[in-house]
Amino acid sequence: MVGSLITYNRVRLQEYGDPVVLRTEDINLNTLIEASGRWRKILGLSSEPFKVDYLENGQIKLRAEAITGVIRVGNTDIEIAPKFLDATEGNWQSILWRILMVVEGGHIDNNLTSAHHGSAVAIPDLLAEMFLASYAIGAARGLPRSYLTEQNQGTFLKGSFDLSRMNEWESHPWLIPYIADFLTDNTSLTRLLRWAANCLSMTVKLPSRARALRDIAASLSHVDKRPPHLIEAQRIQLGPQHQGLEPARIVGLLLLEGAGVYHANGKHTLSGFLWNSDTIYENYIFWLCQRAASQHGKKVTKNGVKFGQIINGEGSELRTTPDVVFRDENGIPIAVADAKYKLFGSRPKSSDIYQVFTAGHALGCHKVSLVYPSPNNRENTVWRIPSVLGGEDIELTALPVNLMSLSMPDGQKTLIESVSSWLNR
Repeated sequence: MVGSLITYNRVRLQEYGDPVVLRTEDINLNTLIEASGRWRKILGLSSEPFKVDYLENGQIKLRAEAITGVIRVGNTDIEIAPKFLDATEGNWQSILWRILMVVEGGHIDNNLTSAHHGSAVAIPDLLAEMFLASYAIGAARGLPRSYLTEQNQGTFLKGSFDLSRMNEWESHPWLIPYIADFLTDNTSLTRLLRWAANCLSMTVKLPSRARALRDIAASLSHVDKRPPHLIEAQRIQLGPQHQGLEPARIVGLLLLEGAGVYHANGKHTLSGFLWNSDTIYENYIFWLCQRAASQHGKKVTKNGVKFGQIINGEGSELRTTPDVVFRDENGIPIAVADAKYKLFGSRPKSSDIYQVFTAGHALGCHKVSLVYPSPNNRENTVWRIPSVLGGEDIELTALPVNLMSLSMPDGQKTLIESVSSWLNR
């Protein structure tokens, strides 16, 4: 009952946008700064994601860089919209949710990703709803179990005799050392689900959702509360009979990648999930390119490219790694694209041009592009770069993608088509 009476203040930030002025009494800065340092380390950021400037009269300026997501400090929710989405639009959370689902799990059932189409439901509540629906379906068929190897001893033999402990058996012949396999549901998946349910229960707004999540965590209290390592979690595979748990697994993995943190500090609590927005954008562009290529029997890769060998002196060979290389059905490169997490003005930065131009030249592709996030629908800008060394001209395209179009039912299709049109122009 008490939980339903709690009200939360909401602070909205735009990544790299204008700072928001807050009163120091409204937020525990020590808790926020401590978490900021942890997120910087886990997400591999070059600087602190939260920038705090102290003003007079007990106020601060708060700004966010290189991150997107939500955190709760005490009774204050801080939501950070990524640079590629408009924070003034009330449904940016749902759009980010759809992008996160695609980046991590391929194309999830549209019934799950469009339940709150056009609404401004908080990200943790969106993820919690998918998690709860998936768990209800999947757990009804039973949670997957696996065999673990146990090294133990007893008055009778289980499994096989443990030859490595002959000395122990000789000194205590009434205790037989053995190695046995036993079936358990204390698996990587159940540990991930318990951790995710517990984290979400502390971050969602709706009390009934929090209660349902706590019930799931309590039902899994017999498994270890520590989540699996991220690499271990990424390797989890579900059999055909447990596919209903796949969305819940993806939500858990997303939260694990979002460096979920939660702890209590007196009357102040902190919980939340942040993602590296640059990585999300780059991975989503790769997915769009992959979908566009598959429509025409082509494929995409991301591999390092050698474009310079040493012929004299000491040093290393020259290499570059374009974000996307399009290849035809024979594996021959036909186009190169690079995702640029910056707004496009009238022309690309010289360093960006040189990077994609080098990849195109080294791979023999005369079609290259720089893919930019755009706040609106904008026409492609195309340059022809001639060669005076007798080679083919290279066509450079600034390809803007308006990710806010994902608020429309056919938004995903529209974005794929924009990439496809450039590729087949």
